[in-house]
Amino acid sequence: MDGLVAGILGWLGTAGTFAAYLLLWRGRVASTSITYAAMNTIGGVLAGTAGALYGAWPVVASNTIWAAIGAHTLVMTLRARSRRQSPVI
Repeated sequence: MDGLVAGILGWLGTAGTFAAYLLLWRGRVASTSITYAAMNTIGGVLAGTAGALYGAWPVVASNTIWAAIGAHTLVMTLRARSRRQSPVI
């Protein structure tokens, strides 16, 4: 059962990160969009979790880094939007 769960998580994570890149490449999302950052963050977490369940530590490391980059982009994008919407007093 763990192998099935790991496989599903891995494929969902991989599909998510590929879909994010495809959307970026096709001009449907910007590299600083919340959608792109969230897809990469979630995809990295899912694929990293699958790697951990399989005991594939290089996969865990690379996807943890991928998710961290996505999370950083997400935080920076949200901060920038918050600054633009805050009235200056």
